[in-house]
Amino acid sequence: MKAKFIRKAMDYELIPQDEFVIEREIVLTEDAFETFIKQLLNDYDFIYENIDVMFVDEEGIYHCIFVTSDKHDFGILVESEGYKYARYTAYLPKIVLKG
Repeated sequence: MKAKFIRKAMDYELIPQDEFVIEREIVLTEDAFETFIKQLLNDYDFIYENIDVMFVDEEGIYHCIFVTSDKHDFGILVESEGYKYARYTAYLPKIVLKG
């Protein structure tokens, strides 16, 4: 699959372009997810705890986590590049994962 990853996003766009692999899904509470999508550049424990699975491989494929909540129909792909915040992000509707 492909998505557009944006460095240090203040908000997000849906412009398919970069290939990615979801290594882990992180399901937050509705309130925690709302905070996350409004403050993407804050440090988060769930990002820090998953740094080992986020990277861009030699073929340019983003290995990332998918952050969402049970109450939302979308999530945010995150590749932190070794940081505790969402350095590279992409918006992804959940329907894309089911398709």
